[in-house]
This record gives sequence, structure tokens and C-alpha cells, in this order.
Amino acid sequence: MSLMTPLETYQSYLALKLHFGGKYDYFKYGGKTSATLSAFEKRKDKFKFVKLSQKLSDPQILDYYLANFIRGKEWIGDFDQKNWLEHKKVNQSLEYVYKNDIEKLLTISENFDILFKVGEGNHPKLVKAYLGKKISLETLVILEKVLEYRKQFDAKISETYVWPKVSLLIKKYEPFLDIDARAFRLKTLTLVKELTL
Repeated sequence: MSLMTPLETYQSYLALKLHFGGKYDYFKYGGKTSATLSAFEKRKDKFKFVKLSQKLSDPQILDYYLANFIRGKEWIGDFDQKNWLEHKKVNQSLEYVYKNDIEKLLTISENFDILFKVGEGNHPKLVKAYLGKKISLETLVILEKVLEYRKQFDAKISETYVWPKVSLLIKKYEPFLDIDARAFRLKTLTLVKELTL
């Protein structure tokens, strides 16, 4: 089913792992890594890559990896199909999920701007809603594409453990979430007007 060989499946895994783990840019380098066949052959978990290359198409493999990396999984042995199904569910109904998340945010605060207020270096309500699993990562990324708040948060949030990881995750996931930012900007304005009257 896949055009990727088990080695290419492994190389894609490494590229995404490097992308989400640090300074490597998956898009800049086209997902290429210097992983060799001999390194692949030495892995005790190579059967997982063989299995994936036989069962899934190339886009499905990348989506499976993405779904697990954005949920904090780093080793292929910890990857879970449940994460992939949840990821697909959110992305197939992205507009609906976003609308519901905005509604939830506006029940937390009647004023949309207050969601982005960083008080005394603490997490703003937007980040607290994400950390409390009230809104999705996708909503954070869409709001970043629409409002570009992340750099402001980076400068103002004094906490140095949780936010930097969330900020990096938003930055690394953003290019994978292909949306019409203009349409979502209009949708956000409409929702805020409707729900804050």
C-alpha cells in the first residue's frame, strides 16, 4: 500500500522526531535525514517500520507520526493508534472543534482580549484552557496563525518550564496545519461578536 520502503518509513520518523524535538526544520530539509540502512538494520524496533510501510499509505504514515509526536510521544514503541484516530477526528471536523473551543473560551472570559492578557508573568487564560484540556492544540495553532500571539507570550510569560514547551509545539505544528487563515480570522471575528453581545 505504501510507496515508502521500511527504511524510508524510518527516515520519515526520524525527520519528524528531529523536527518536534529541536532545531531541525522538516520543511526546510524536505524531511530528509542521514539515517543509513545499517543503522536501521541494528534497531530492535525495525519491525514496526516494516509493518507501517506494509499497512499504511505514505500520507497516512506521516499523519500517524504527526498525531503521536504532537501528543508528546517520542519513541515508535509508544505510538498509539488511538492518538491517530483522535487526531483524524479533530482535523476532519476542524471548523466545528474550533467553534466549540472559541465558545468555551468565551465562557471563561466574556472579553476575548482578556484571554491573551499575561498578568505578572503568569499564563494567560488561553494557555490555562489548553493546559486544562478544555481546548485543542489545533485551536491554539489556528489562533497563532490568525493573531500571532506566541512571540508576545514568549516575551511576557516568566515561567520557564511549561510555556516554552507549548510555544515550541505550536511553532513546530503550525506548518502542518494547512488552513485558510483569512477564513478563520473572519470566523473568529464573527464568533466573538455573536458570543460577546
